[in-house]
Amino acid sequence: MGWKRAASAAAISALLCQLTVVVLASGAGAAPPDRARPAFASVGSTPRALEGPVADAPQTDPKFEAYLRLIESFTCDSEGSPARSVDMSCNSVALSQDFTPDNEIAIAVDPADPQHLVAGSNDYFYRYSPTRTLVSVPTGFFTSFDGGQTWLDGQIPRGEGNNGGDASPAFDVKNGVVLMAGLDFTSTPTRSVAVNGNIAVSRSTDGGRNWAGGVVVMDGGGPGQQVFFDKEWLTVDNNPGSPYYGRAYLTATRFLFTPDYEESPIMLSYSDDGGLTWTQPAEISGSHPTCTFQTAGAANDCDEDQFSIPEVASDGTLYVHFLNGQNEAEWEVPGEFDSQLMVARSDDGGVSFDAPDVVVQLEDGASDTPWNVLGRQTVWGHQLRWASAGNISVNPTDPQDVTMVFSDRGTPNPNATEDCLARIPGRPPLYDPCRAGPGSELSIYGVRSLDGGDTWSRKFEIDGSSHHAWFPWADHKPDGTLVVAWDEDTTGAPADAFNHVLWVEGSGREVLRPNTAEGRSPTEQIDISVTFWTAQYVPRYAWPRICGPEGYDDPPLTHAEGKDCSAFHGDYTGLAVGSDGSINIVWTGLNRQATSDQIDPYTGLPHDGFAEDAMFARR
Repeated sequence: MGWKRAASAAAISALLCQLTVVVLASGAGAAPPDRARPAFASVGSTPRALEGPVADAPQTDPKFEAYLRLIESFTCDSEGSPARSVDMSCNSVALSQDFTPDNEIAIAVDPADPQHLVAGSNDYFYRYSPTRTLVSVPTGFFTSFDGGQTWLDGQIPRGEGNNGGDASPAFDVKNGVVLMAGLDFTSTPTRSVAVNGNIAVSRSTDGGRNWAGGVVVMDGGGPGQQVFFDKEWLTVDNNPGSPYYGRAYLTATRFLFTPDYEESPIMLSYSDDGGLTWTQPAEISGSHPTCTFQTAGAANDCDEDQFSIPEVASDGTLYVHFLNGQNEAEWEVPGEFDSQLMVARSDDGGVSFDAPDVVVQLEDGASDTPWNVLGRQTVWGHQLRWASAGNISVNPTDPQDVTMVFSDRGTPNPNATEDCLARIPGRPPLYDPCRAGPGSELSIYGVRSLDGGDTWSRKFEIDGSSHHAWFPWADHKPDGTLVVAWDEDTTGAPADAFNHVLWVEGSGREVLRPNTAEGRSPTEQIDISVTFWTAQYVPRYAWPRICGPEGYDDPPLTHAEGKDCSAFHGDYTGLAVGSDGSINIVWTGLNRQATSDQIDPYTGLPHDGFAEDAMFARR
């Protein structure tokens, strides 16, 4: 389910996957071996090592299967004013969905009808009882035919597995279908063991009201090894003048463990028949002289990657953006794994690719940010999980005009030492062993090419705000105007809440406010989240050290025991521009108070806080 940075006494992992679940065999939880890059994984879960025997397939559980069938058959409707903001999710009390998260929300607009929208999310479902917990995270969908005033909320049918997530919707105009890519894997009812990390693509022939079961495009698993595909993204060439009109492109990261971590290159597959059939996945991340650090690959292989985003220009040129963590020469502290943003280009519809180019070097390494209590890089003052990745967008008026956006510290941490890495994640209350927080600023940056990616500008700040900002997403209006949206602290660090911000080139910024008439908070209350309890698998013994302790106050909140906990609210936000210039923005909001079925060990009462909702606004 995304990017993560993990730490152990032996080494620092700055690049590896934050998979949707913990993928490990029974008993695999010991410290990773003395390697340069230990692998950890979870979607908002306690990090556990992936080293060790490959997990056996979880056994069928009749009660879990019944619960999954109930979830899969559930649909509902939501409505609101997109001129303000709309919660696309229904928050069903009957399915205990009223306190569980929707996050990592993506959106697509029908090129033929700007009123027709389809979005997707990680749609969490939990059921608690004194004796057991049932957990499922299907791929949620949201469909609107009236510009986001009303929404149909449901779940994509299961494929070969019983979990989904990492939704990526796309319209295919030529073939008259809507596609939704997502994860497809099998887990136990508690999601403590998972196998067969596939990527599947589902089709809808009625605009997103009903969906067929997914076609597995990238097949995880395998004897004697664990293959887990992660962080897929889908796009379609909807340009009638392109020689590849109607071709759908799917990229993803392939994590390979044999049983230790081997590699995580970017793979691509494409379809010309509306997602019915797909080409065999091919590795496209190639090699480059800057890819010097190698876990197991050949010299200069760029095979330790994540966050690929494919983007098609109006002439059919295909660009694939991704992060790579192998440029040792740019690490100010050995073993900190700063990323470099790379791009691969194809001029023949994805059949072949040029060698990847380095677009910009980032300052997002292990010493450049504070850490949260679960060993994730975070934003100073919060316990959320942070990643630098953004996306790529091509100007529709000029196929040579390409922009990438990302979040970054911008400059190295002057306080970093090699010794500080061994102390990650640090100690409360700051969890900042490299003293990266005070004086730092995570900003939204862009880079631009005017010659199809042959050369790139220096990085530039998009807005210049002095508040921490993260999770940018960009698109262009039909006239070539760049638009970007992101999450941003409400005040200088350390802040307790954030806003979602929209920026339009030439017009400036707007804070997107939740609708307070619905009883919502005007800001996103990440530090008072109910989500920690429902989206993080944290053992009971760890609760006192990773939340506000007994007697803890967080003004204006008193008796804040159990607050300020680590919270996973996704790895990105979303935005898509319609053919009429309308800007459709989605983000994970934390503005509605909710109460979990879980008992808070600090208070002895059901845990409360702000739930993660699928927010939408239109400008």
